[in-house]
Amino acid sequence: MTFQTLKQNYVKGLLETKAILVKSIKEEPFTLRSGKKSYMFLDHSKLATSPKGYKTFIDTIQYLLDETYKNKNFILCNVDSKISAQMVGSVAYNLNKPQIIYKSDALVTVEKGPKRQMTGDPEWDLPVAIPDDVATGSDGTAKRVGDLVKETFPKVEDIHIFVGFIREIKKTTYKMHYIITRKELLDIVWSSLKPEQQQAIEKERNTKN
Repeated sequence: MTFQTLKQNYVKGLLETKAILVKSIKEEPFTLRSGKKSYMFLDHSKLATSPKGYKTFIDTIQYLLDETYKNKNFILCNVDSKISAQMVGSVAYNLNKPQIIYKSDALVTVEKGPKRQMTGDPEWDLPVAIPDDVATGSDGTAKRVGDLVKETFPKVEDIHIFVGFIREIKKTTYKMHYIITRKELLDIVWSSLKPEQQQAIEKERNTKN
């Protein structure tokens, strides 16, 4: 299956599960994890409630991984987001890949076990892939996890980030791979948006964050 077909299936899954949320100009915008405001939000939790929709997402992420690493071995690592750990678990199972298990500061604080933030073999020296659902386009949560990977596994030199949706393409510390950009997705859904939703998006486009 081609990347374009996989991409179309992924977008279809987002639409069918109503995972693309757009507020009107009369509403308060969403507050993103980065702290920025946006009238558009992708809820991959809704996509994950659909076996078919979730499969299209994972299949497309796996395509990006295959294109990047070809036949080379690599390790997966999650970030602290609502869907990343599920993504990593699914891909690791499908492709029979090892995982670095990352836990947030909050989870490490409350857990009863050894309180490790990164679980894996300290001698690992393979490339590390960090999948997540969305990215702003600049360094964020995944970059901080990437830094911690390099600190915890000093033999790891190659780290890449893989996401479904990217808001804006910018230069990042670790190379970013994505399925679809904000502009591409808006072009697809634009005609289905109500006038007040379109006004909200136009306002956001004209506002420098």
